[in-house]
Amino acid sequence: MGRPFEKLPLPDAVGRLRPGQKVLLPPGSAEPAAFIEELCRQADRLAPLTLMGGLLLGDYPFLRPEYARHFQWVTWQLMPSASAAWERGQCRLVPARYFDALALFGRGGPWAPDVVVVHAAPPDRHGYLSLGVSVSYSLPAAREAPLVIAQVNPRMPRTLGNAFLHRSQIDCWAEADSPLVEYPPATVGPVEREIAARVARLIPDGATIQLGVGSIPQAIMEALGDRRDLGAHSLLVDSMLPLIEKGVITNARKTLHPGRMDIGEVMGTRTLFDFVHDNPMVNMEPSDVIHDPQVVGRIRDFISINSALEVDLAGQVNAEMVGRRQLTGIGGQFDYVLGASRAPGGASIIALPSTGKGGVVSRIVARLGEGASVTTPRYLVDWVVTEHGAVRLTGLDGAARARALVGLADPRFRDGLARSLATS
Repeated sequence: MGRPFEKLPLPDAVGRLRPGQKVLLPPGSAEPAAFIEELCRQADRLAPLTLMGGLLLGDYPFLRPEYARHFQWVTWQLMPSASAAWERGQCRLVPARYFDALALFGRGGPWAPDVVVVHAAPPDRHGYLSLGVSVSYSLPAAREAPLVIAQVNPRMPRTLGNAFLHRSQIDCWAEADSPLVEYPPATVGPVEREIAARVARLIPDGATIQLGVGSIPQAIMEALGDRRDLGAHSLLVDSMLPLIEKGVITNARKTLHPGRMDIGEVMGTRTLFDFVHDNPMVNMEPSDVIHDPQVVGRIRDFISINSALEVDLAGQVNAEMVGRRQLTGIGGQFDYVLGASRAPGGASIIALPSTGKGGVVSRIVARLGEGASVTTPRYLVDWVVTEHGAVRLTGLDGAARARALVGLADPRFRDGLARSLATS
């Protein structure tokens, strides 16, 4: 028997929630801003409520200090705008790979939701609602949740592929005509351009690439204009559009769904949202496909590109913490590094500036900072790239990889790093 798909005013849809419940929210540009605003208006009635999900692009209004007794945020992907709430105990970070989030925050998991909120385009004439710019964990979680609430938005693009819930799978919905949360292109400087140029040399024609967000991925996209038949996997951002328009990204040589790009998240501006609307080139897939290392490992010439806060001379990568301060989470880095290591012709690249804090500190370090976590272990790290060079660590012994990494550091720090080798 299907669910009722009852249309309600937004306050009444939020009114279906009860204190003590665990509520899973969609991430990225699918953040249901109107629903969250109404949650805050009903905070006194709902306290205590556990909200859960991946990264949000907004300012986390439910984590303001005045809601400390009302809402708790549980996530595997901490964002800087939520770090103050984490430090005061209003936010809890579950260390998890993105691929594992479905098991942890889905049916039968330790954080199984009582309610899943989705942000969808209006239903078509057959009653199917596309989840638009994000299907990653929301779609599979909604298919098994006790209660499913949809924020239906005429501004949400209708994406194709594994992106749909039927109206019979939704308990109630509320219309909210509001702009999607945008992720504008990042600012790119000379250091990012130099790193991008070095990374671009490692990407062959026909490769399928996975990138994150930020200034280095933006610069890498801008550096790939002379490539042919690239494919895209996982995330779609504005900087990919010029490459699609120029015929650089065609997906023609992909070994998974040739001619289409497999995407879990679309994060960008209205230009990008309009591009993905009803576009058969964009095949949406949830995290149990997009982030599965076994799936990734079957994609020939898969190139994973991720960032780091620091890399030590053993090759260990910390992409999450500055000392004991948690800035972000594991995200999909481990999933894609592992998948790339299994892919025929695959490679993973950790790309980072050689210095931080305006050049005051080296991000190539003798050892990770005290209290810092290892995001990617040394035995999986393949290429490391800074503005000073690119080295492949795969197959190098400890001494050779340490020497190679010293060469990636800013020249001002190389002597100190070399001395640390002599005394270790």
